[in-house]
Amino acid sequence: MLNRLIVVSLCLLHSSPEFVSTAVYTWDFRNGHFDNLSLVPIGPGAVNLLQPTNEGLRVSVPAGHDVKSVGFSPRFMISGDFELTVDFTILNRTQPKSGFGTGPNIYLSMGSTSDAAASLSRLLRPDCRDVYGVFAARIENGERIPAAKLFDVPRADKSQTGRMQLKRAKSEISYSIADDDRSPLRLLVALPVSDADVTMLRIGLSQSDIQSAATIVLHKISIEADDLPHLPSEQSRTAQLHRPQYQPPSPPKSYRWLWQSLAALIVTSGTVMWWWKRRY
Repeated sequence: MLNRLIVVSLCLLHSSPEFVSTAVYTWDFRNGHFDNLSLVPIGPGAVNLLQPTNEGLRVSVPAGHDVKSVGFSPRFMISGDFELTVDFTILNRTQPKSGFGTGPNIYLSMGSTSDAAASLSRLLRPDCRDVYGVFAARIENGERIPAAKLFDVPRADKSQTGRMQLKRAKSEISYSIADDDRSPLRLLVALPVSDADVTMLRIGLSQSDIQSAATIVLHKISIEADDLPHLPSEQSRTAQLHRPQYQPPSPPKSYRWLWQSLAALIVTSGTVMWWWKRRY
């Protein structure tokens, strides 16, 4: 009996505790509404390419338009350990001829494009492969070190409905997927990234090339974290919303071209008048 108690105690000591969040954000798009308070559409033509429906948020990219990515981003940051889960259904995808692949995508960054970042996608590739795409970039000694991995979707798991999750513990992010909203998540890989605040999160649809067309439906998003700074529902009405770094303030309009045109016109007119007087 004593030996059994010792074994149980050792197991408890060495088992990793479950992540307990202190801040939670969830939104079910199947209510037919978009959360304009906490989420902002992003990408070329996003206002027209995002359509709330009773099945979820329909996101589309049309062939013949260079969209690259379209979706939405939270108006808040993510701090500390977190779990980020997205449920989706792929309605259609055309075969791309070039690029990394077309499909639903989660991308997060800890700053600018030169900082740490992570991404998880379900992609249709130009070589006809249906894969889960994993990306991670970490910073070591001032150098950005990227890593990318592809995992084939098993033939038995060709369901177009699925779930993707990014889970961070300290500086390591675990990439997990599931075939539907009821199946357990399966770990693909865990990679070192960063423990810095996530300042930009983009969830939506990636386009492989300009000829790619696709439509997906996002059903639900869930974010549990140690903290969600700038969460709109917890701020006063006068507090400034977080502005992700991919969306800088619009630069003031420049009229430099107008002044340059006027200057050129004046110089040209003066030259013509001088030439006319010399000739006549």
